[in-house]
Amino acid sequence: MKTNQFFSFQRFCLLLRSDLLINYKRYSLIIVGAFIMGFVVLYGNMPKLVYGEIHNWDIFGSNKYIPIFLASLLALGVLVGSSFPELGSKVRTANYLLIPSSTFEKLCSQIFIRFICGGGIFLVLFWIDAQLARSISVMQMVDAKTNLHYANAELVIQKFNYGMIFMQKIARYPNLNVEYYPAFGTWGVSMLVISVGLYLFSVRLYFKKLGLVKSTISLAALFFILFLFMVIYSHIFYPNTKGFEVSLREYTVWNILSNIEIWLCVIGFVSPLFLLPMGYFKLKEKQV
Repeated sequence: MKTNQFFSFQRFCLLLRSDLLINYKRYSLIIVGAFIMGFVVLYGNMPKLVYGEIHNWDIFGSNKYIPIFLASLLALGVLVGSSFPELGSKVRTANYLLIPSSTFEKLCSQIFIRFICGGGIFLVLFWIDAQLARSISVMQMVDAKTNLHYANAELVIQKFNYGMIFMQKIARYPNLNVEYYPAFGTWGVSMLVISVGLYLFSVRLYFKKLGLVKSTISLAALFFILFLFMVIYSHIFYPNTKGFEVSLREYTVWNILSNIEIWLCVIGFVSPLFLLPMGYFKLKEKQV
């Protein structure tokens, strides 16, 4: 088989151009909607009223940003899971399969649009929303005692940066916290999140209608089966386990990584090696 029959950069660019010309209004609405919703959620959770002195538990920092960021990833998962929208009906599927491009190019185009472009725009929008929401909240912050603008408002809400998501603190010495970036753990958790997206992306091809809904249900079922296995093993190896409790001993295996972190990292790094070929061959089967 000739190489250009498998992948041609020119055909790939034409496929991307065709997709953008057809769906640019939808993508624009998604970007605007994501920007507005991200700002509303962040702004709504930031404090506007301060009572007394500042304490560590009153500061809007990484402990508040991270849950919002993880919740926002669900919206990105919807975008990724709604890949190949043309496969929702027989007529549109037939037209899509007749496009003069290879299966690999069609798969790569969706990965480029949904993962690379969608993920990059998501990260930029979330950062802009966080900075904008913080600026407005700081200007509006009022001291409950004086009913005036709080002078130290900028200390109450920390500036967002993506280091907050992966930075960890360890008490090495009394009254001293050491902050560090666990490189292996950071990449592992990132790949685990990407693997969940790849699952929604690839398994969606196995369903003709309501692909996102069905792939989400299958993912939930997979996690539930895994949970049941962990409960069974907990009862076998830890007889004192009661009901649906999961007894899992955590210990440090290597450097600062625990056995659970290494287990999650392995899943994150290995899963894409199976999920991407699975999606490719299913799409290839549709074209044949």
